[in-house]
Amino acid sequence: MASRAVLTMAEIGLFQLIVCEQVLEECQRNLSKKLPAALPIFTQLLTAINPEIQPNPPLAESTGWTTVIEAKDAPILAAAVLAKVDRCCFDDTHGHNCRCKRRSRHC
Repeated sequence: MASRAVLTMAEIGLFQLIVCEQVLEECQRNLSKKLPAALPIFTQLLTAINPEIQPNPPLAESTGWTTVIEAKDAPILAAAVLAKVDRCCFDDTHGHNCRCKRRSRHC
């Protein structure tokens, strides 16, 4: 799983993970629904990784990104742009892979 690889790389200190509140909420909601026994492990992993947590962006910041990415992911991209991250990673559940892009005009 590419998502796990990204988390492992952050855990061993290869980079600082920056996420917005929406990402954490989605992870917790999905784990609660699909694999509740993993919630304590997720909490432990977050403690080990110690990600920088960004607030969810204002709606006005998010709406402009819907031409670039799915509307549901626009707030995540907007938060990444506002945080001036070096790379953006999105878990593509439809294609079952993790897409990472270097900073560009979008991120």
